[in-house]
Amino acid sequence: MSRKKIILITGANGEIGKNLIDYLSKSGSNNIVTLDLQPLEDTSKIYKHITGSILDQQIIDDVNADYEISTIYHLAAMLSTKSEYAPFNANQVNVNGTLNLIDLAIKQGTMNNSPVQFFFPSSIAVYGLDKNIVNPIKESECLNPKTIYGMNKLYCEQLGIYFSKNYHRLTKDYSPDLLDFRSIRFPGLISITTHPTGGTSDYIPEMLHSASKSEEDYECFVNKETRLPFMIMPDAIDAICKLMKVQKSYLKHQVYNISAFSPSVELFHNKIKTYFPDFNVTYNINEERQKMVNGWPSEVCCERALYDWDWKAKYNLDNAFSEYFIPYLKSKAVNS
Repeated sequence: MSRKKIILITGANGEIGKNLIDYLSKSGSNNIVTLDLQPLEDTSKIYKHITGSILDQQIIDDVNADYEISTIYHLAAMLSTKSEYAPFNANQVNVNGTLNLIDLAIKQGTMNNSPVQFFFPSSIAVYGLDKNIVNPIKESECLNPKTIYGMNKLYCEQLGIYFSKNYHRLTKDYSPDLLDFRSIRFPGLISITTHPTGGTSDYIPEMLHSASKSEEDYECFVNKETRLPFMIMPDAIDAICKLMKVQKSYLKHQVYNISAFSPSVELFHNKIKTYFPDFNVTYNINEERQKMVNGWPSEVCCERALYDWDWKAKYNLDNAFSEYFIPYLKSKAVNS
């Protein structure tokens, strides 16, 4: 009996996962299989959901036996703040879990005699700055992560590149490359349809959600001068799908920076106040989280993505507010 051809998404309950499922299903994909520790609330847009861990070898083996996988979107991970409190668990999930999925992709590529596309979401946490740097950071610069999350992400990038380039040589298998590994180093992501889930850059989306609920104050855990690169979720999903559609021969690299805008906390707060005048921010600085973001760049260089696959963000800070944040938040307020 032939195996069903599928797209596999791990970490499907996360912010990127939910939005990616929406995007792919609207594009006509009806062969999505998802894997997450928790059940998926809405299974109408997918073929099947598997509740379980990426560390469960039996689940991975069953997926390998039951399906023919064309593409893996490996989104499952422990996020930055949680990882700092449980670094050994973070290493298990973020590194060993990724290795399990890479191994699955290689096995599938071998069986199907065709490379499996593998998308890995990396992060600006791979960078580590000891002082303020004025110029936007390039992909090859300042790779000195200060957190276990950043270390995990950087190592997994390197694992993906290594196995995509060397596996067939190491095994004396001279078939086409078995792993087509592609990665984006994301900045902070802002989604209005899903709630923040514990990332260190979540102060910006938390501010928006607080303002939309007419809460008087938001207590921010970093100082008002803190400045990081951000982008909105639709741009992030567009970037993933655009990168995955590019012919492999056109890509000179496997890891890319992307970003859209880099506001300080104070600037973003002032922008919110133009739409929600009564909204205020107070500060209760979490020294550990502040230390984390202080080691990340305030801007990243996106020239590599522009040259290789013509990527540019559709939304800057102004039209992100006027066309994305505010229409949704005000309609939600009216309907609540």
